[in-house]
Amino acid sequence: MHDHVMQTPLIRTADHVSAERRALQRRARRGELVALRPGVLVEPDALAALRPEARHLLLLRATASMIRPPRAISHASAAAVHDLPFVAPPPGKVQVTDPRRTHADATRLTSVHVETDRSGPVPRYTGSPPTTPTEFCGAHVTALVRTLVDVAATEPAFVSVPMLDAALAARQVFPEMLLDELAAAPPNAVHRARVAIEMGSSLSDSPAESIARVRFRQLGTPEPVQQHVFARPGVRRAVVDFWFPAQGVVVEVDGRAKYGDGAAVAEAHWDEKRREDFVRSFPEVRTVIRFSWADLMDPEVIRVALIRAGVPLR
Repeated sequence: MHDHVMQTPLIRTADHVSAERRALQRRARRGELVALRPGVLVEPDALAALRPEARHLLLLRATASMIRPPRAISHASAAAVHDLPFVAPPPGKVQVTDPRRTHADATRLTSVHVETDRSGPVPRYTGSPPTTPTEFCGAHVTALVRTLVDVAATEPAFVSVPMLDAALAARQVFPEMLLDELAAAPPNAVHRARVAIEMGSSLSDSPAESIARVRFRQLGTPEPVQQHVFARPGVRRAVVDFWFPAQGVVVEVDGRAKYGDGAAVAEAHWDEKRREDFVRSFPEVRTVIRFSWADLMDPEVIRVALIRAGVPLR
């Protein structure tokens, strides 16, 4: 993602003489160019090829020269720099942290967070790559661990848990690092962040699985087994996303376009059907539920399906 963003041409009007600037502004008014921010333009076709989080990175690139120390790119903006998965649109403003501020602030283009007091004991992992701040286009960026905790403290769990799971699954961070960093979080945000961090799992294979776990927690289901293996000696095996053993319920989530295109689609669907038939052949399996990405966005759909399958809710 970063390569594509860095290769997208930016047109900075300050680099042009006044007559050329006026011509560029006229093109922007006609819709032939798009303003990322005042003085920075881009071709519309270049934006159309980018995912929302990549567009946010492009906004960061256009803004980076104006983010000077002690300010640092933080929160969801830093998550985009660290290439963490977004399941909701990224913010429309650049998010930064400023240790000089005592209150949060916002301008038309920037959201400013207050730096928390970090004068306590030195965390055990200080100096390791996940705890070391980085940079993007010359601007300081909060470290990966700090970014994850900041997002967990300020965003809903269905946004923060997929990011936590992705970092844990890739072994970029360990739970102990997150808990150490949590000790420096603002008191009013500790509970929210701790709930998300304690939900973090290295077993989630996709953001969709992470969101499913958040929904299960919201609805008060029993804790399911992740990545449960159904196998018979000498026969094929199948790994399912979630298994509720007491109820005999398997839950699978299809939260990404995993089947490809053309002829591959039919073959993939056939393989998936054979796999599900294999899982259903086990006597302990009463039923299999499948959730799409759209289902995961509506907790009521999840609630009804689980109740029908006999999974107890809070």
